[in-house]
Amino acid sequence: MNRVDQKTLLALAREAITSTLTHSETPIYDRLKKEDHTPFSHELGCFVTIHTKGGTLRGCIGNLWGRGALWQEVPKLARESAFSDPRFRPLRAEELEEVVLEISLLSKMQSIDDWKQIRLGVDGVLLSHGYHRSVFLPQVASEQGWDLETMLSQLSKKAGLESDAYTDHACRFEVFQAKVYKEDAS
Repeated sequence: MNRVDQKTLLALAREAITSTLTHSETPIYDRLKKEDHTPFSHELGCFVTIHTKGGTLRGCIGNLWGRGALWQEVPKLARESAFSDPRFRPLRAEELEEVVLEISLLSKMQSIDDWKQIRLGVDGVLLSHGYHRSVFLPQVASEQGWDLETMLSQLSKKAGLESDAYTDHACRFEVFQAKVYKEDAS
């Protein structure tokens, strides 16, 4: 995805949030829907993350597998991240200028046999243990300053398991990579 397309995707996400708060038009969405061309027509796993300009997480929602064209999914996930992430109160209009949007486009999942194969800062990880599941994007461990064991301990807790559950042989891991595009924080 070239730089212009990256900026368009980020503008599409911001437009979706802004239009929800201000009931304004959605010209980027309308154009991409009408054109329906690559790369915006690709179906990829995608996350939209919102941080404050200070770097604090403010919302993050996504899909691990493509569920529709990016021109459809990015606005939907941007709105969910801004208004429906259960960890945070809904974003308010006066916060719009104080947040930075980030879009992560995911590669296909690959099963691995051993958690020690995970490449910290490169691989996103989906942990599954029975009915428990949790995921971290590749950039999470680096942003938090975690080593591999700390990341997996946090991932286990996020799944509602004991912190050392990742060492259980019943635990399954899938990894993926992400291309991450972020708005300028200035």
